[in-house]
Amino acid sequence: MCERHPHSRPLMALARSLLPGLIACSLLSLAPASLQVVASARADESVYSCGVNDAGGENNIFSGYETFGIATLDLCSSGEFLDVANDGINKVPPGMSSGYIATAPAGLEITSAHVTAMELTNTTVGTGYIAEFYWGGGSQRVDDAWTTYSVGGLLSDTFGFSLGCSASGTTCPADGAGMQVNDIQLKVAETVNPTVNALGGDNLWSKGASEYVRGGGWSVAYSASAPSGIDSMSASENGQLITYPAAPGCTPNDKVWQQCPGSQTWSPTISLSGSGDQQLVLAATSAAGNVAVPTETLHVDSVTPTVTLSGPTQASSTAGTQYVTATASVGPSGLGSISCSTDGGPAQSYSTSPASIPVSGVGVHSIQCTASNRSYNPWGQVAVSTPATWSLDIAQPTVSGVSFSNIIHGLKCKPVRERVRVAARWVAVRRHGKLVKVHRRAHTKVVKAVRCHPRIVRRKVTVVLREKKHGRTVLVKRKKVERVVMPPQVVSQPNKRVAFGKGATVSGFLGMGSGTALGGRTVAVLTAPNNGLGQWTLAAVVTTNADGGWSATLPAGPSRLVEAAYGGDSTTEPSTSSTIELIVPAKVKLRVHPRRVRWGGTIRISGRVFGAHIPAGKLLRLRIGVAGVHETVGIPNIRRNGRFHTTWKFAAGSGVVRYWFSISTLNEADYPYAPGSSRRVYVTVGPG
Repeated sequence: MCERHPHSRPLMALARSLLPGLIACSLLSLAPASLQVVASARADESVYSCGVNDAGGENNIFSGYETFGIATLDLCSSGEFLDVANDGINKVPPGMSSGYIATAPAGLEITSAHVTAMELTNTTVGTGYIAEFYWGGGSQRVDDAWTTYSVGGLLSDTFGFSLGCSASGTTCPADGAGMQVNDIQLKVAETVNPTVNALGGDNLWSKGASEYVRGGGWSVAYSASAPSGIDSMSASENGQLITYPAAPGCTPNDKVWQQCPGSQTWSPTISLSGSGDQQLVLAATSAAGNVAVPTETLHVDSVTPTVTLSGPTQASSTAGTQYVTATASVGPSGLGSISCSTDGGPAQSYSTSPASIPVSGVGVHSIQCTASNRSYNPWGQVAVSTPATWSLDIAQPTVSGVSFSNIIHGLKCKPVRERVRVAARWVAVRRHGKLVKVHRRAHTKVVKAVRCHPRIVRRKVTVVLREKKHGRTVLVKRKKVERVVMPPQVVSQPNKRVAFGKGATVSGFLGMGSGTALGGRTVAVLTAPNNGLGQWTLAAVVTTNADGGWSATLPAGPSRLVEAAYGGDSTTEPSTSSTIELIVPAKVKLRVHPRRVRWGGTIRISGRVFGAHIPAGKLLRLRIGVAGVHETVGIPNIRRNGRFHTTWKFAAGSGVVRYWFSISTLNEADYPYAPGSSRRVYVTVGPG
């Protein structure tokens, strides 16, 4: 009967699930870094000798010994028995004996013996012969009347029987005394548990206990040994039986002590999944029925690492070193490293997450990073993430400028015809198919040319002159007229006013913050109606000159805001100029009929505002003037197409008076033209 540990029930259930029917009871044994569940080291096996269980006796566990006059004869061959007999010739001296003995190997203990049949010959009392069974610590004498024999509670490592002459008295006669024992059954207890050992330094058993592991192809090879031999082996990981390759087995041979191979090896492989602590159980069952179930805790991390990059995509070279942030996500094994390479250069390793990767230098930079964990596969390789990439453009700052340019004091140019002299020279001409040199005489000819000269103005200036008066030199101020040359000058303006239907020229400059010009770069000229809505559109695309300058012509249109935008490239930053304004007044046509009217008469005033769709509610201002006095009234009924009309009735009066009429637009936020006025139309009012 096995004594149960108070906490053994769950472990016994685990052992029974692995080896059903083989575990009778369990004991709990703790060892460093592992948990081992074993069956009681007291399982039995039966070993048979001779009789029907040993045809031929080739595996007999008994060995014989003999002394003078008594010979060990047949060993389970003749009649299937062990035979000890006197040779029938020699008398046997006192104290001499022969017999058979079975000695159990280490770890096995004989607990009982049973002889199914035996026979004694000429060993009756008085002959001096003694037949007996013996074992460590005891013996039992038998006589002719015994045909079977059983003994229990031996707890011995030996069991045997002998036939000998009594040590006291005279010699025993040579009458052919003998002892035949047929079919001995020994009950043997195995007193030690099977031994289980993992094989190889890269075995999952040892690696998984000290490091995080992952992946497939892990070896779970182990060996098991027991005194009675290893009958079966099994293993499980995280509660799942490992079945491939098949575990070794055994058909026990009950004619020997070690009824199965004393040591067996099994080399299954396993693929790990999931993450966290998992249990690896190795089990072995001996031929006697003892079970060893050692358990190891594996640290498993099957999570594939990932890495993400963040940071600026564009930066100025004046902003200093830029940093891209690499953030890794890993499983329970933790971060191994973050490895980053900039522009394909050597990789730099970072041991913490997030990691900051410095980037500097003008140009487009490519950053690539991977992250690894601390979980190893059978080949010692950690898991590595898919590479993540980031692009960062570091450019030099640029300056864009735009303005309206006017040239004042421009040159005065006109076409002329001039006579020029051509010097004498030799020229090559072809004559009769051959080139010959001909001398050309000097001559004159008339050519067309354009001659320009600057503007010259006359200005009165005051000069101080030295003059002699009364024998002394004095300073005298005099007025005189000088000719002053006015060279052409370019004047830049932030705004410009042009007439309705006229275009305008804008110019600008593109360069770096240091003042270095950027030639050959594309600049977009953008315009938007000056209505506060920010509706920018592309008006022109220009390319800068070698000195960074450019110019573009804006077509006719309404009042506009103008900007120049540079999109940048791999080495320079985008930039936008300040905003300038092109002011275009509205065009208004006015018609008054009739032009001559009597006092108290009425005239019809009509016309049209050109340029764009007229917003609803737009008002026009009608101005009426005479002799330095004017009056202003509104015209509310202007149509959406710009047409308007109204009437004006003169009051009673006398004499002849000449009035003038003019129409002006008002400043409206949603109307893209600046206020404009029509010409003055005159009407004569008189008595008739």
